[in-house]
Amino acid sequence: MDAIAPPRPLDPTPPRPDRPLAAPVGALHMAVEVEVAHLANPLVAVARLLASEAGAHARVVGDEAAFDVVVALPGPAAADDAEAWVRWAVHNAGVRGRLSRRAG
Repeated sequence: MDAIAPPRPLDPTPPRPDRPLAAPVGALHMAVEVEVAHLANPLVAVARLLASEAGAHARVVGDEAAFDVVVALPGPAAADDAEAWVRWAVHNAGVRGRLSRRAG
């Protein structure tokens, strides 16, 4: 016979901060204009590939037509490497389109 633990009240949720964290000072900003997306949710696919394969801390926001990728850089010399990883992740996420580096 399985014993069932009596329910207990949930711990209260800590208060939500009023504003989000700012982007890191050293960051690569890439814009993606989507021509074709072969997967149902390309933004999630790009974010997961960057995290799992490149070990990147990245933010991917937008929609199926266009999105931005912001990658935190470990140092100023890493921007070209980060751009190569973004291009790789976007392609392997099934997205075809135009990528461009943004000032930021």
